Amino acid sequence: MRKNLNSSKPVSAIVAGICSIGVASGTAQETPGELDPVLVSGAIVGSKEGVNLITGSATYLDIDDLRVHTISDINSALRRVPGVYVRPEDGYGNFPNISLRGIDMGRSSKVTIMEDGILAAPAPYSAPSAYYSPTLERMSGLEGIKGSSQVKYGPHTTGGAINYLSTPIPEETTTYSKVYYGEFDELVTHVYHGGKKDTDVGRIGYLVEGYYRTTDGFKELQGVDGETGFTRSEPMLKLSWEPNTANYQSFELKLGSTDFDANETYLGITDEDFNTNPFQRYAASRNDEINTYASRGYLRHFVELGGNASLKTTAYFTQFHRNWFKLDKVGTAADGSAGKSAYKVWNNPEYLGVIKGESAGFIRLKANNRDYSAQGIESILNYDLELGSLENQVQLGVRFHNDNIDRYQWYHKYDQDARGGWSSNGPDAPSGKAGDRHQETDVWALYLEDRIAINDKLSVIPGVRYESLDFSYDQNTRTSDKSPAAGTGDMDVVTGGLGLSYDVHEGLNLFGGIYHGASLPGPRSYIRSGESLDEESSISYELGFRYQNDAFIATGALFYSDLKDFIVPDNLGTGFEEFEGGETVVDDNGPNDGEITAAGLELQLGYDFGAANGAEYSLPVTLGVTWTEAEFESGARSADGESIFSGARKGNTVPYIPEFQLHAGIGYAAGKFRLALDGTYIDESYASGFNEHGPYNYAGKFDSRYGEVPSYFVADFSVHYAVTDNTNLFATARNVFDEEYVVGRLPQGARPGMPPQLIFGIESQF
Repeated sequence: MRKNLNSSKPVSAIVAGICSIGVASGTAQETPGELDPVLVSGAIVGSKEGVNLITGSATYLDIDDLRVHTISDINSALRRVPGVYVRPEDGYGNFPNISLRGIDMGRSSKVTIMEDGILAAPAPYSAPSAYYSPTLERMSGLEGIKGSSQVKYGPHTTGGAINYLSTPIPEETTTYSKVYYGEFDELVTHVYHGGKKDTDVGRIGYLVEGYYRTTDGFKELQGVDGETGFTRSEPMLKLSWEPNTANYQSFELKLGSTDFDANETYLGITDEDFNTNPFQRYAASRNDEINTYASRGYLRHFVELGGNASLKTTAYFTQFHRNWFKLDKVGTAADGSAGKSAYKVWNNPEYLGVIKGESAGFIRLKANNRDYSAQGIESILNYDLELGSLENQVQLGVRFHNDNIDRYQWYHKYDQDARGGWSSNGPDAPSGKAGDRHQETDVWALYLEDRIAINDKLSVIPGVRYESLDFSYDQNTRTSDKSPAAGTGDMDVVTGGLGLSYDVHEGLNLFGGIYHGASLPGPRSYIRSGESLDEESSISYELGFRYQNDAFIATGALFYSDLKDFIVPDNLGTGFEEFEGGETVVDDNGPNDGEITAAGLELQLGYDFGAANGAEYSLPVTLGVTWTEAEFESGARSADGESIFSGARKGNTVPYIPEFQLHAGIGYAAGKFRLALDGTYIDESYASGFNEHGPYNYAGKFDSRYGEVPSYFVADFSVHYAVTDNTNLFATARNVFDEEYVVGRLPQGARPGMPPQLIFGIESQF
């Protein structure tokens, strides 16, 4: 199959994808070759046209949107989506922190993350922190769901859901390859081959895919030898079979894995050192590294049960192992065996000298060694029926899910001489004494949604979701020096919503909704609270519109969320008790009674001057604006005063939620050339609920995680040249204006965004 990689389609997709919450009206195809992708592939939206079938706000970025700037960082992609906030961490997007409509973004733990409709977090109920996230660059699309439509996609339904779409099996035999090389010795290779063929037993399909990325990294260790880059490799296999049966049906098997090794650290740097060289790393982080391995798969069956019903059933599994070996404590020669957390003592020259490798002392590292697993089976029944004069599209989903986490961690201590040299004293504690426990959750989840067509223009969509959870927790006492702790608990949660959709005329759609969302506590927090910890709950409202004609597109939404019983992550990013379900906000009214409100406006506009004038070139201009006020409506402190949420007062701003974001772009395509320039402005924000300007917590103690995150502007520029109908050459300049900026102060101190980088590559498809 030949494909013109320089056709006009990618150019129009810049406008339709980068600039739209929703696009032109469309209906899902019902023929066997073009079945509704939400039923078959695991997509939610499925296409740009499919956005209009979503009652609430939704965004669909297709493969052309993602390849315009060779986007490899999920943060860069999500800056193009309204109502989404990100806190970059390592400059490459390996550890995303995502918020939808003002919710807490720590490790994306309160956003439902999926790949092909399957929960992707390592243990989304027992330990939702996303130390694994799907690799964006191997995806064929990205979907963001907010509003009343996302209540189907638990467990976290306050903010919304993000669904990564992996490469589908091509309808015809196709070979694709992309290779590029860039600064910091970055090399990326992405290849796949597959297709479908008719046989005597039905239509057989296959896809073999490989993705590999390596880089030396853009940071530099000071005074010592060491690496700061990473390597990622991902193979994937898909097999499909569409048997020759009276009723159309299909089977699809997917198997994939990710091997990721990174010389990455939790440790940031002081503001003074950031101003001197934002890309330096302290000597104490020389041995910091994370090693992970993930495997995943599903077997999916789809069958039409007649002209008005279909059933999709998916059995799935994920396995994830990680060991993040990183700085835990630092001590001076006078400390003896005691030590202090590095982020607390940067204002002390003696400790800072040890951290920088300039004076004698000791360094203790901790191996955060953990194993996760998740498995389950779900079925979704779709049934169209008429009740009197009303047409109903009913969807019923049921899922049994089990996930768990095992922690088996230890310390390792190094003595440091006055020149920064290290000698090992071996493990400081027997394996397991640094946090040996097991958490597990069994869940039955059901939802029911009905799209009721009142007439040709108006639809009403009620939906309800029910989850029944059984928790278990065990502090393993074989090696733990803590008192025995174990238990079980159960929780039932009901959420739901009501949406409205009204087609004013062709090209203009109005929508609105009200919905009750929830985010759930983890097993340990819930059980140790004596089952008194409620789920975090919210009531949210939205009102929006979508409009499109041949050259102009406009989408927008107003939203308001009232979040109660806020679950606070303790010690977020300190290297001790990373968020695994969180602890509870406490204020004057008692435990689990914190409250946050978020109100905002999402607006995107796109206009193609070329299309408007009937020209042979395309000249799309895009503008996206997000304004948000996310505030605490009650005071907040957590069970551990080190939480960045501690010290919040009524009226304070939620950390890392800027009031204003802007994304703008311009493209040009004519003949064999295609150019695109995009820029993003992120307003300033606070790094803690305390909302102070300097690095001091609510108790007045120095803490490098506190303070402000200044505003910044980043732009990318890309050029594509079609050598043939099948092959493109491309070049991308990232951070083209050489902006040096702080992206955040977590996990431990100021961290930089990606510096300027130039990459060159070649892309082919046959």
